[in-house]
Amino acid sequence: MKTRYALVLLALLGCKKNNPTPSRPDVPAARASDAGAAAADLTIPELPNVALLALRGSNLRKVLNLIAPGVPTRLALGQAAPGITPGLGEHGVDIDPDAPFSAILAPSSGDTPSGQINITVAWPLRPGMEVVQNAQAGRGFRDAGDGLFEPTGTAQDVLRGDGGVAAPPCWIARRSAREWSMLCGPRDQVRPLSRWLVRAAASAPPNNALLDAVVRPAPARRILALQLAALEAQDPRRNDAGTNRGLVAQYEAVHRSAVNTQQLFEDLSQAHASLVLDDTSYHLRSEIEFAHAGGASTRALVGSSVGQHAALDLLRRLPAAANAYFATGFDVSALSPLLSEDATDPRMAAAFGPEMVRFQDALRDLTGFRRHGQRAMGFIPGDGVSRVEIVRLPGAAAQIAALRATATAVPRTPRPSGQNPADQFAILPPTPGLPAGSLRLRLGPDPARLPPQVPAEVRDQYRRSVLLVPEGDTLVLVDALDPVARYRAMLTGDRLAPAVPDDRAAVVHLTPAAILSLLGAPPSPEANATDAVHGTLHATRVGDTGARFEVSLDAPVVAVNNVRDQIAALQAQQAQMMRQMQQAQQQAAAAQRRAAQPGGRLPAAAQLPEPDFQLQPPR
Repeated sequence: MKTRYALVLLALLGCKKNNPTPSRPDVPAARASDAGAAAADLTIPELPNVALLALRGSNLRKVLNLIAPGVPTRLALGQAAPGITPGLGEHGVDIDPDAPFSAILAPSSGDTPSGQINITVAWPLRPGMEVVQNAQAGRGFRDAGDGLFEPTGTAQDVLRGDGGVAAPPCWIARRSAREWSMLCGPRDQVRPLSRWLVRAAASAPPNNALLDAVVRPAPARRILALQLAALEAQDPRRNDAGTNRGLVAQYEAVHRSAVNTQQLFEDLSQAHASLVLDDTSYHLRSEIEFAHAGGASTRALVGSSVGQHAALDLLRRLPAAANAYFATGFDVSALSPLLSEDATDPRMAAAFGPEMVRFQDALRDLTGFRRHGQRAMGFIPGDGVSRVEIVRLPGAAAQIAALRATATAVPRTPRPSGQNPADQFAILPPTPGLPAGSLRLRLGPDPARLPPQVPAEVRDQYRRSVLLVPEGDTLVLVDALDPVARYRAMLTGDRLAPAVPDDRAAVVHLTPAAILSLLGAPPSPEANATDAVHGTLHATRVGDTGARFEVSLDAPVVAVNNVRDQIAALQAQQAQMMRQMQQAQQQAAAAQRRAAQPGGRLPAAAQLPEPDFQLQPPR
């Protein structure tokens, strides 16, 4: 929840130069109010009790550069900021992008089942803005004391053209002797929250943090309780809809997630995160504390991590050539109350058959991160980034044998749907000299059957294979173009020697290429930078059953930009492919309509568009 709310405010961006209008120094009431505000104590008070999330920031321009590089600040502010607080209206371009800002997310008044959460923001204004002059002169505003000017308009009571109600106009507030803010949010919440918002926006957060966020669990508990009650009132098992197994399964998954979230917030005592930007790197620090573990969800989270240390012994078995790695010590099986079951896509079962589904489930159970957390993973540059995993897994040989039997049971003939499971994976011939029970799989189409227009980097991805090797109570997995050679090199070469504290529950050191590999993205020359994101997780006991989690993450700006740009490029490619597929479907549908008309005929096969990556039949 904290992440979702914080991301809303990451869109607060930009700047503008305005043409100031002459001030009105001849207004005594304005002078008196301004003087009183300038002399007031600017110490930041305690957060209001209703605040669910409090956010302070030092610089909107840098936030924009992080999430939307290249977007003009004036354009971003003029369009994005009014979307967050509609009452800002045309004044989005009046925001000072280089000044501190603050915001509060709080539940709406009343115990509404919707559990609506509102946002109130103290937007910093550039000096000399006309709206400030109007407030001081009493044009459309009245002096509300304490350096506040309340709008006298009733925009919140005016119907818009679409039938809705217009957002309430923003207040004007003095945040220092010469600086002003616009307080935008629900009219009944602006005044109660104004004291904290104005003083929090008068200076940058501690350590000049780019963003500083505090989550307060008490208001969230009421919201979550209302949402859970509203959800349970729609339980399909209470009526005839309960016979719909799909609807019941969907409800149970949503209900489980809601209960887990509610239990975590019932036990949560505090949460704080801070993002600092220096000349070269971002530095994220986060502390989350549970005073006790009363619910099953909190007990699962605490029990899986406290007292667990990253598997450094496995990490130090990785080859020294690995320039990126991570290691965990989580007992992932203890997290089962927090994890939903892996659902099988019914379309996959219909297209490839139940045997293929059982193989995929078995492969996921053996190699998936959520099943076995005591592991180390290393990434070796070159040949599209090779990945080596070492997992603590008693009875590894027997489990690999069970996977082999499940794979062998998959028919290698076409299904009624026209799909052939043999086109999706293969058991490759055994390699002499490997430990008994080793298994090598190709987990994708045969690259020899790909059409010629497939890009080289995609073809290389399909040439990769996975080698599973049992070594006593551990499983070694190698994903590479030649995993056998990689595995043999591990047995004789130098080992990784990272400097990692022994009391960390998890540690990561990932280059851009390694991050993209984890996401399943094809390698790119632009991602071969060696700048790595480094982070640790420290879990300690609090009281009898509680715990404190400390997350530390240091990310070079170069690495962040690299990953962000590569993901954006991949998303653009996927969007283009989707458009091409939609155009092809529309053309095919149009051709069928023409053929259905008198005298119509279908076009020749050569005229029909063909998907870029369609598998060709064997020749």
